[in-house]
Amino acid sequence: MTEIDALKRLNDDVPPATPLALARARQRVLTPQPAERRSTGRRRMVLAGALAGTLAVGFLVNDVVTKTDGTVAPGAIADAGTFLATAADQSTSAPDAPIPAGQYRQVTQRSQEGWNFGPRNAYHGTRLSVSDWWVPSSQTPPFTAISVLGAKQEFSSKVAEQLWHRIDPLNIKPQKIKTADACAVMTGGGIMVQTKGTTSSCKAGWISPSADFIARLPRDPAALLAALRKNDHSWPGLGNAPAQGDYRAFERAGSILVSGFATSEQRATLYKALRGIHGIQLLPDAVNLDGKAGRAIGLVELWGIRKELIIDSKTGQFIGLREVATVTAPLNGDGDPMPIKSGDVISWTSVATRITPGHPKV
Repeated sequence: MTEIDALKRLNDDVPPATPLALARARQRVLTPQPAERRSTGRRRMVLAGALAGTLAVGFLVNDVVTKTDGTVAPGAIADAGTFLATAADQSTSAPDAPIPAGQYRQVTQRSQEGWNFGPRNAYHGTRLSVSDWWVPSSQTPPFTAISVLGAKQEFSSKVAEQLWHRIDPLNIKPQKIKTADACAVMTGGGIMVQTKGTTSSCKAGWISPSADFIARLPRDPAALLAALRKNDHSWPGLGNAPAQGDYRAFERAGSILVSGFATSEQRATLYKALRGIHGIQLLPDAVNLDGKAGRAIGLVELWGIRKELIIDSKTGQFIGLREVATVTAPLNGDGDPMPIKSGDVISWTSVATRITPGHPKV
């Protein structure tokens, strides 16, 4: 037996590496070590506009095993960073269909939110809003948009519905917004309108992004993450603490994705940037508000509410948002318990796009 033969037999009794072990090794190589952070403690804050999650710290991030078609292998516990890297590759390799001259990309956003009210908050209601906007081939504003806020309301009982009609009689009927001068959109159906005859009056930004605002964002994932985290005081209630920078980045990413304006390349860069968020988790199979299946990347933010970005695991296409309670009766910024149970869906959104030859007259 030669020395080479002996070396060949040295590891004969060692089984080959499993796909899960290989994925773990790949993740360690691809993911830079996080910078050391100081503990900032718990702060009391009021976050305007939406519920967010809790000042939670570490979460165990597991590994993903992907098959050759990019989908998650059966029975494997998936890692958020690896899934996002796969979704970025999928998004880059399958660019969006261009908008033909004279045609439009119709973006449809459906959003549902729930709330409790009445004595001891015993009653529950849900409100559905539906918005559409038609982006021209130039992808520059203005564009046509129709938003129906409160298109459908449902209540836990007839008594609950009657009580709500007495409490808030002005918001019972749907509120329809129709404009040919839209320039930016918001999660939940809000529309920013550009004054007729102007080109610079649209106040697009993180909360209400436009196509040109997104196009101006950094193309390098690290630079984009820094911009997403930066406290420019445009996101209410979040300060300079590192954890709050991550919350702000995750919220802003959701706002960009739900607008439907981000191109496949821009989505890929955003997915890569999100890999640097501390505490993100890859959750089990999820569905958007339309019932379309995907995988959810989640981050527990303030007060025990987890924000989830739902991504199609076969195409890398972003398909919706969810906010889910992870604790029962979380305390808000004033220290008061909120009427929420663990597992409650606070809000739910779906996003879909398609090419259309025209748009409605408004």
